Amino acid sequence: MTRINLLPPETLERRRAEKRLRYVILAAIALAVVLAAVWSVAFFRLEGKREDLAAVEQQVKTTQTQADQLAIFEERATELDSRKETVTLALGDRRDWAKLFDEISLVLPDDVWVQTLSAEEEAGLQMLGFAVDAPNDNPDLGHKSIAKTLVRLADLDQLYDVWLTNSAKQFFNEQDAIQFTITADVEVPAVEAETP
Repeated sequence: MTRINLLPPETLERRRAEKRLRYVILAAIALAVVLAAVWSVAFFRLEGKREDLAAVEQQVKTTQTQADQLAIFEERATELDSRKETVTLALGDRRDWAKLFDEISLVLPDDVWVQTLSAEEEAGLQMLGFAVDAPNDNPDLGHKSIAKTLVRLADLDQLYDVWLTNSAKQFFNEQDAIQFTITADVEVPAVEAETP
């Protein structure tokens, strides 16, 4: 069977154009729906990011407020560091004589006493003292106390080059004793910055 089309060719062409137009319109609608869906997803994501940004900005404001409240401590720490540097410069070459004399008094043995103690920055320390000795001329007894004194003085942080320069047996305060002279150099202590 043969099909015969009696419609004029212009009508057939118009129908084909209308069919294509329907497909184009359907494709445009589908594209618009897809674009609307993509836009909606992007819009909701953007809104979520804006909410996150607002939360972070609020947290930054809170943290900045706390930092502003604590700024006084940073200023005081800077001021304290400046004062420490000033103290370090001022006390850098200072010898703490009182501390040194206290330490010397603490380390002396019981059977040793000091008659004179002099100290100068350049000359160092000079100690003239006596150690109890046995009346039977046993030289070891008094010299052991002097040796203890030398060892203990050498252990002090501020003293170095501790030397016994003289020792002689004498009668002092109604008892036998050994007179001795000790010299030492005095070291400038390092001023350490204390941590708060």
